Amino acid sequence: MKLVIKQHRPMRRVMLGAGIVAVTLLVAALVLDLGQWRSLARAMVPNVRSHSASDELARLRDENASLRYEVARLKRGEEIDKSARTDNHLQFMQMQAEVAKLKSDIKFYRDVVGASDIDSGAQIKGIQLKPLDVHGRFSYRLVLAHIDENDKEAEGSIRIAVKGELQGQNKALAQGEVVEAGSDSLNFKFKHFRLFEGSLKLPDGFIPRQISVAVQSRIPTASSSSETYEWAAVQN
Repeated sequence: MKLVIKQHRPMRRVMLGAGIVAVTLLVAALVLDLGQWRSLARAMVPNVRSHSASDELARLRDENASLRYEVARLKRGEEIDKSARTDNHLQFMQMQAEVAKLKSDIKFYRDVVGASDIDSGAQIKGIQLKPLDVHGRFSYRLVLAHIDENDKEAEGSIRIAVKGELQGQNKALAQGEVVEAGSDSLNFKFKHFRLFEGSLKLPDGFIPRQISVAVQSRIPTASSSSETYEWAAVQN
């Protein structure tokens, strides 16, 4: 048996034990720290995801509100366009009616102006009759012209009479029997042209055949003139 002699080193053992303990503590600390970091990471991930979802929801809400506003704006624009089209159509119809009336007036006054000569006193240049809603009532439009070399005014009065049949008999109705409105304006004082408007009312059963207009001028010179028109020819 061989005897081995070892040197006794107590400090070495103490240091070795201390090193082992230190390494063990370091490993434990690392393990604990790593666990904390993992727990913190796991806690942060849902928060990040939750934050991203909130932002997306807010963005979608804003986009939805913008789309609703755009739809409302387009709908309102369509309603305005529809209303404008309706108004334009009504205005177009009114303008057509006005144009038709103006064409009739132009023809009437063209005949008046084209027939105007230099005369002494006022001259009858046309009359129009139009049935009203009530049977036996008519509106009238009468034009006088006065062309004077010295540009003087014409002054005088008008008398209207209607000839026709009543109960099979010829009958002439004087102005006071037929003129319903406008009789107070049948006296005149004007230059160049004058339009008279009013209404006539015929007796029940009276059949009109002719209408006569007489003009009595006092200025610039005393003169008179008259015209007789067939009722059917001047009725519009």
